[in-house]
Amino acid sequence: MHGLMEGSTNLSPFQRPTSPNDSLRSVLLNADKKLEFKIYAPMAEEVSVTGDFPNGFPGIALKKNYLGVWSGQTENEVTPDIYTYDFTVNKIKTLDPKNTLVKESLNGFSNLVEIEGKENDFQTRKDVPHGRVEKVWYTSKTLDGAQRRLHVYLPPKYDRLKKKENLPVLYLLHGGGDNDASWTTAGRANVILDNLYAEGKLAPMIVVMPSGHTGKEGFFMGAGPQQDPFCGDLLNEIIPFIENTYPVSNKRTDRAIAGLSMGGVQTLNTALWNPELFGYVIPMSTGYFSPNIKEIKENYADVMENEEINRFELFQIYMGGEADIAYQNNLNMMAMFDDFGIKYNYTNSEGGHTFRAWRRNLHDFAPLLFKKK
Repeated sequence: MHGLMEGSTNLSPFQRPTSPNDSLRSVLLNADKKLEFKIYAPMAEEVSVTGDFPNGFPGIALKKNYLGVWSGQTENEVTPDIYTYDFTVNKIKTLDPKNTLVKESLNGFSNLVEIEGKENDFQTRKDVPHGRVEKVWYTSKTLDGAQRRLHVYLPPKYDRLKKKENLPVLYLLHGGGDNDASWTTAGRANVILDNLYAEGKLAPMIVVMPSGHTGKEGFFMGAGPQQDPFCGDLLNEIIPFIENTYPVSNKRTDRAIAGLSMGGVQTLNTALWNPELFGYVIPMSTGYFSPNIKEIKENYADVMENEEINRFELFQIYMGGEADIAYQNNLNMMAMFDDFGIKYNYTNSEGGHTFRAWRRNLHDFAPLLFKKK
């Protein structure tokens, strides 16, 4: 007998009651061009959202309606871009269950939202030839046999490139809260490079995105490679591994290093102490702390006075405007470089200490790399 018994519902065993969450759009650009956030949390007592959208810190307190949906919007209009955001429900960081677009970072995941528009065109996935991103594991003897992961971007039509044995390499480093996946999630590095290749603006290159955190003690924003275990891992393990695994050049002029924030200091610590290894050096949103500048002047003047530093093909420093938390550190560092006669280029733009700035930095400097004079 298949009839309904008294007190039963019309739901089959495979159905569940409908809820406002079924059709909920958790983040969207509304008619006022403000970014609106929603999350279904009927039992919650407090919900907020933070992110790198304008005025995204300390965040937006959301309000609950009678259906249990919490909502709120930015105070100002939001320009087309890719933004990171995090919900906090009852003081617990909560991944948006309605959005599968995420950024992988050091301690978990954050959500991403992309707002279409001309300002976002350079980092929009298009119908162009695409490179591929490989997740690669290696053993680091320098880090006591640790199994380490890095990401490698191979250019479009990599398998058909001629003279692949001469490909140059960009080592692209992440910041303190990120990991080796961050440049290809929040950073959109592969998409940005794909589009530049399609426009004929790039020389073919391999991009290596390693993990800057090692699990060993070290002051990752200190002066000199001896303070940061990652620098030893990069020099002793990663670079030889890449040169033994991929068909790349080992010439100085075919090797670039760039990094943001913590990765910017790691870029400086690696390249300034070993200038003969790199032709292109690009620190972003970074700078030595005042005690470290004092340490450099007192203990490493010979390093800063090395003539090889001024033989870089490009030494380009980027800053994300006065809102960048590293802004003053960077000014102090450049003043030190001036005292030592170190030549560099400087670009101060906007975006603060976020991937909104760093994606544009990559788009700006990548076409400058490995151009034959």
